[in-house]
Amino acid sequence: MFSFFGCNKKNKSNSDEKSGIENHTNNETEELPFFGTITLSNARDYEVDNVKINDNSVSIDLNFDGDQISPKSLKSVRNVLKNIEVIENKIKNQILEYIDEEGMVKEYYKFHIEEIDEQVLSDYLKDADKSLTTELQLLNKTKLNRIGFYPDSSKSIVVLDYRVLSDFSDEILVVVLDENGEIERITIES
Repeated sequence: MFSFFGCNKKNKSNSDEKSGIENHTNNETEELPFFGTITLSNARDYEVDNVKINDNSVSIDLNFDGDQISPKSLKSVRNVLKNIEVIENKIKNQILEYIDEEGMVKEYYKFHIEEIDEQVLSDYLKDADKSLTTELQLLNKTKLNRIGFYPDSSKSIVVLDYRVLSDFSDEILVVVLDENGEIERITIES
């Protein structure tokens, strides 16, 4: 009788495998640039530090809401990570275009020019090209510090944090990207 139940259980399992019912999520993994192997059944937050992206030392984090990771949700993450240097260059060019327009980019640099002590600002920009406006000098010193991925989010999946004068200001220029790596919005946080 014992073997009879064992056979039925095994046969059920075999039929489940043949019909595709068996859940393979527990053992499935995905490879992501910079992160390496991600186990789909382990939806924990991941972080890597000191990643070089266009002369910036960047922290990259990957954040999930649920218990399981959908391979579909990682597709956009993988695409952005594979193209991050090109995307980051496009962002810097877009910031350059926005620096003279009314909006968050202009506000970000205006804040630093008005709020940071004049001598501190002068010392910070001592090696900058003096033929450029102060805003452009600061833009040239702006560094990407962090890239955050939120693949389960319904709104935006990538957030890039840029900083200037980080020893004297906690203001962050935040660039939010969609799943295609295109800019959705730019804002300021502290």
